[in-house]
Amino acid sequence: MALTYTYPDAYLDTRISDEREARAIEEVALLAGSRTLSADWTEKLVILQAYILACLEHQGKTDDLFTAKLKTYREEMAIQLPRALAAADEETNEVGSVYSIPVRRA
Repeated sequence: MALTYTYPDAYLDTRISDEREARAIEEVALLAGSRTLSADWTEKLVILQAYILACLEHQGKTDDLFTAKLKTYREEMAIQLPRALAAADEETNEVGSVYSIPVRRA
């Protein structure tokens, strides 16, 4: 089975398996909760989460490259996840909010 997304980190791309990507997709869906993320945000978060999983599973020592990359990708996830959730909330408010319907008196 082929991967759904393209992984640009040359060091980690070979460590992303179908199973790891599937797990990352599930975890991003859990992080999103009831929100519906756009395809772009889903892709970005799944890639970050897949990298985090790969680093967690391959790190050996506290000073190896996987540990350094794990720190970087966790920091990036901490920045991007709130942005993705805010974008999902904004999209929901624009298209489906009951509060966006004008109310007129007869």
